[in-house]
Amino acid sequence: MQFNMSCIGYAIYYDDLSALMQNFQKQHLKNRLKEAQDFVHVFLSDMYRILQLNVDYSGDIKIENYLKNGLHQRTLSMQLSLGYQGEEQHRTLPSKIAFAILQLRWAALTFLVGLKQNPTGTVLSAEAEFSRTETVRSFFGIISWTLSLTSYIMDELLTLLTEVEEDGPISYDSIEARIQARNTPVLALLFVSQSRLLFRYNLLRFRNINGEAIQSRPPNPTWRELRALFTRSPVPTQLFEKVIADVETSIRGIYESNQISDAERKDIEKKMLISGSVPPQLWPAIESLLTKTLKSVRGDINRAALYFHDISRIGLSDDKASDCWRKEHRLDIFRKIEVPTRAKVKRCTRCCSVMEDLAPQKGTTGWLVNLWRTCVCGNWWMELEDGGKTGDAVR
Repeated sequence: MQFNMSCIGYAIYYDDLSALMQNFQKQHLKNRLKEAQDFVHVFLSDMYRILQLNVDYSGDIKIENYLKNGLHQRTLSMQLSLGYQGEEQHRTLPSKIAFAILQLRWAALTFLVGLKQNPTGTVLSAEAEFSRTETVRSFFGIISWTLSLTSYIMDELLTLLTEVEEDGPISYDSIEARIQARNTPVLALLFVSQSRLLFRYNLLRFRNINGEAIQSRPPNPTWRELRALFTRSPVPTQLFEKVIADVETSIRGIYESNQISDAERKDIEKKMLISGSVPPQLWPAIESLLTKTLKSVRGDINRAALYFHDISRIGLSDDKASDCWRKEHRLDIFRKIEVPTRAKVKRCTRCCSVMEDLAPQKGTTGWLVNLWRTCVCGNWWMELEDGGKTGDAVR
């Protein structure tokens, strides 16, 4: 494992370990779900232990410090890979968590680099204004995907709350059983500190960009389209920020009142990340989320719009509509827009995500193309040929 991770810094292909693990699962653990889950859990736990990687970001951490640590991307990539069972199968719960965090990480990196390249708050020349507008337009797919993710999380949580209310008193066991049965990562995405950190940063960028669109005079088509993205979202960004803040406050309160040490906190964070289960120690925070926070905000959500909101593109739901969409469409993993049917594409050699093979170009979004050298999971691309059936790995 250490050898494979050492290869990262030298741009050497290092995916043999992932391939070996997947092959072992298929040959020896097929139809043995519990043993397969235990195997993945032990492997991932040892991976974090050997690499001495701290996954606790529950303090006041700068987003730049998190994004600079490439090991987070690599370990999440391995976790994602071990839960990938083919395009016809649903991802496992730990794999879904890794997938979602990698997408949020990519969004944060895009905003951080893109907004630095095209700063606001000053009087811009016509050329700089055009550059800023084109940069914001390149964010549309990412913003739309993230807003759909927040809608998916709130819909799942409200459905969960309704179900447990109908069945009787809310308990940890009943919540955990439903989370596992539905194979949904929504609770973990709110309680894992990495995803909360990324949500806070991305939602702050949303608020800034949306505010800029409101103040733009006269509003050009790009700003009007941007405003429409936020207006159509069933879950206002301010409301979701409140949910994140309430969860953060509850978790900090539990850590402080129970005098949980740094080592115990790191262990809790690691277990949540690699299993998708929130431990019993954090039950008061779960209860507060369901009985207080959700009940206080659900009146501000259009439940009908939330129910009919299309979440098929986010890659986390196991419903039939999402399954059909994935079979018939391809989503560009970077731009979060549908890839045209006849477009030339590249495919990740590990997570099998695709991107449209766009030629490097000069212009306002050249900085963005530079970020597409590897997949969001950090792996190399394969250029697909013959309608996407064959191809060669590229670097």
